This record gives sequence, C-alpha cells and structure tokens, in this order.
Amino acid sequence: MSKALDEASAKVPADPRALAQLRRHIELGELEEVKAALPGTPRYLVTFMRSQTGVPVRSATVVSVTNQASRPNLVTVSWFLGFSNNSSPVGTTSMIIPPDFQVDFGSRNLPGDLTVVNAIPSPELTSDEGRAIVSSRLPEIGVSARLYYTSGEKDEQLLAISDSNVVCFGQGNHGD
Repeated sequence: MSKALDEASAKVPADPRALAQLRRHIELGELEEVKAALPGTPRYLVTFMRSQTGVPVRSATVVSVTNQASRPNLVTVSWFLGFSNNSSPVGTTSMIIPPDFQVDFGSRNLPGDLTVVNAIPSPELTSDEGRAIVSSRLPEIGVSARLYYTSGEKDEQLLAISDSNVVCFGQGNHGD
C-alpha cells in the first residue's frame, strides 16, 4: 500500500464525522489491503495496461473500483503481460472495499499530486505491458481505468492521461 488509508490526501474526507466513519471502516477490517487473497469472480477486463520506469516516457496504469454492493466487497486486480494467459499474473493486489467507497489500484505507485494510489502489487510493475482483470466476490462494482504518462525519475512531470477500455469479462466490446 502506498500510504495509510486515513492519511490526509485528496481522497480522505476533511469533515471530522466522515473521517471518523472512514476510521471505523478501517478498524472493522472493511477497508484494508488483503495479502494473498483468492480472487473472486472475474468481472471486467482492462484491455490495455502499461507500467514502465526505465524509459524516458514512464507510465503507470490505475484501475478505479467503486463498491456498489450493500456490504463490504473483496476486489482483486490481477495484472498480466500481453503474451500470457490468464493463469500467470505478473502482479496481484486485493482490497476489501466498504459500500459506496472507491479505491485506486495501481500497477505501481505515483506521486499523490497526480493521483492517490491505494493498492499496488509487490513488487511494483516497472517493465510490463498487457491487460488487467478485475475480480470481486460481489458483482456490484463500477470500474474505470487510465494510463498516466510521466517523465522524470520520480514522475515529476505529467505528460498525458489516457483512458483504457474496460469491458465485461468474457465478452467483446461493442464498438465503444
């Protein structure tokens, strides 16, 4: 995890009441990164991911997941190389997400000024290109994905952001 879930950031509420609710979810284990969790049912395919650091134009993929279920949901993002099947991810990360909460899963960490990444695989992906599969125990999730292109040893300069297509797992996209 890139930082404590209740550490001040663009995602953490400043309102004391909302912050107390966030901390309760953390204390109850309803918002936490889970190591070595078995993924739930594959729900969505992120059709392109890229995560590179050893080149002049660096990149990282961030998958945002919102839990729309009425109870906490275990969500897993598995990262795959383009020329591999779905049985051998190069990275995996899982989080329990409370109802209505949104979490960012990153292929690697990015500066908080760009986006707050809540969960990253270990080790971070630094020379990978392919796809991601989003799995969950409960089906009610919303998913979006984007690529950040940066430069500088610490991603100091943002060059571009592009959206990756997200399709239902096992189905093709419909011209979108």
